[in-house]
Amino acid sequence: MRITDALTLTPAEIHRRPGGLLRVCVDTSPADRFDGTGDLRGLLIADVLFRIAELDGVQVVTGCVDTRSAENAEALRSAADLLGIHPPSVATPDARYWAPFGAPVDVHVLAPGARNPGPGHGLMVAVAPAQLPGGLDAVTAREHDPLALRLALLGHGHTRPARLGPEEMARARALLDHWRHQVAAWADAPSRPLHAGTAQRLDRAFHHDLDTPAVLEALERLEAEPGVPDGSRFESFVYADRVLALELPREIGRS
Repeated sequence: MRITDALTLTPAEIHRRPGGLLRVCVDTSPADRFDGTGDLRGLLIADVLFRIAELDGVQVVTGCVDTRSAENAEALRSAADLLGIHPPSVATPDARYWAPFGAPVDVHVLAPGARNPGPGHGLMVAVAPAQLPGGLDAVTAREHDPLALRLALLGHGHTRPARLGPEEMARARALLDHWRHQVAAWADAPSRPLHAGTAQRLDRAFHHDLDTPAVLEALERLEAEPGVPDGSRFESFVYADRVLALELPREIGRS
């Protein structure tokens, strides 16, 4: 897996240290400048990395810098849970303090506003700011499916600012609902192998800069491509959802 290092601004290979574990730390915003949606996006990018590594058979330990107030920490935890983000298993008071991980951190995911630990502390993945009307409160209010927010954020590369207004959120909700119903319809077809061209595009996107917009484009292209067996569409969408985590098979078996 290759990703652009925020320190060198060049593509770098993500390597595990001896022992087989990949250690990933989300460096969150400072307690005095809490950025809930930015931290949520940082946790989401770490979750995508976690899922891709898991797809490759790599065991990952994720953690985060924890200096937030109890109220802010709970708000972030609740929002992350609603977005299907794996909860960090390790907490550290400082990104440079890696003892809770058991070994130096391999990848730091820098949420907007996070302090960069500096050279010698692993590969740095910078995450651009995210703006959502209502902030974390809009997520935890659960007025709409929170996974529509996950989809909307995944539609932006992690280095691009994401300003999510009502129109973009409405498009995300409509697309998520459409894909779930399509997957449910395709589930009735005879099983077929993954669509070869789509599988190649997904593999490139997964392993090059966590390119989730390219993943979504590959699925849109597959849906529109004529002559593809429905069973192949189904298997390809479900495979991609192992990383996207949008619960695309949710409508299977429902009227």
